[in-house]
Amino acid sequence: MRSKKIFIAGQEGMVGKAIYKLLKKKKFLIIECNRKNLDLCNQDQVKKWFKKNKPEIVINAAGKVGGILDNSIYKHEYIYKNTTIGFNLLKSSLDNNIKKFINLGSACIYPKKNKQPIKESFLLSSKLEDSNEGYAIAKIAVLKYCEYIKNYFKKDFISLQPANLYGDGDNFNLRSSHVIPALVKKFHEAKTNKKKKVEIWGSGQAKREFLHVDDLANAVLFCIKNRISQNYVNIGGTDYLNIKNLSKIIKNITKYEGKIFYNRKYPDGVKERKLDTSIMNKLGWKPKIKLEEGLKEYYFNFKKIS
Repeated sequence: MRSKKIFIAGQEGMVGKAIYKLLKKKKFLIIECNRKNLDLCNQDQVKKWFKKNKPEIVINAAGKVGGILDNSIYKHEYIYKNTTIGFNLLKSSLDNNIKKFINLGSACIYPKKNKQPIKESFLLSSKLEDSNEGYAIAKIAVLKYCEYIKNYFKKDFISLQPANLYGDGDNFNLRSSHVIPALVKKFHEAKTNKKKKVEIWGSGQAKREFLHVDDLANAVLFCIKNRISQNYVNIGGTDYLNIKNLSKIIKNITKYEGKIFYNRKYPDGVKERKLDTSIMNKLGWKPKIKLEEGLKEYYFNFKKIS
């Protein structure tokens, strides 16, 4: 049986690389395309690229991503780039009769105040967290456009909403990184420079669920192999803990011996976020990588590039 041509938008990013690596291993035919050759914010370029390359499956792993500080400062960039990329990919996929589209979103699409765990049905039920509102609105808009196309044209289109991601190829810039890469870099540098304490933003009480990027790649593979009737589904991780306990795990892994200082002048973001993954679990998918196991490998890889 002939392998379908797959386009992974954002194949140079952390998520895209993980998906690329897994699908290559599984002998899928992937169309090579880097950001230098295709500006996904340029609708005309995207149209011409689709017409020329004729992908059959499209995975949207592209976009601008960052941590609380970057999200809150550059809302205008987050809403513009992520909406534009998602809409361009979806419109060209519709116009070129793409058979399957897998859109990757984020758990931050859900309201600030939720019952835990968060069900897919909670979307748009109340106000978003202000610090990442621009990013969340963009992801919601793309999810809805994907949903409308799916239902009107009877397409095999789906949006996946993953928990907080970490893994090989992560962003370690402290101004724009997420919590795990920021903590790993802070503890590593504190140990290397023999600092007596590490500053961590917020109270340490905010609770998060973490998903290894390789588990997300496996969820994408599952969706390639299966047609899912839902418009969007949650992709959760194996562990749910507060930032204080996460910090202790990373402190132990990095073998840092100093103290931890929680700076409450900085925001916690949403107080708790745990995804309800019962839909995907019933369909037959579950994450496999435990957080501590994943973080040990993560730190090993970080040391090779630092």
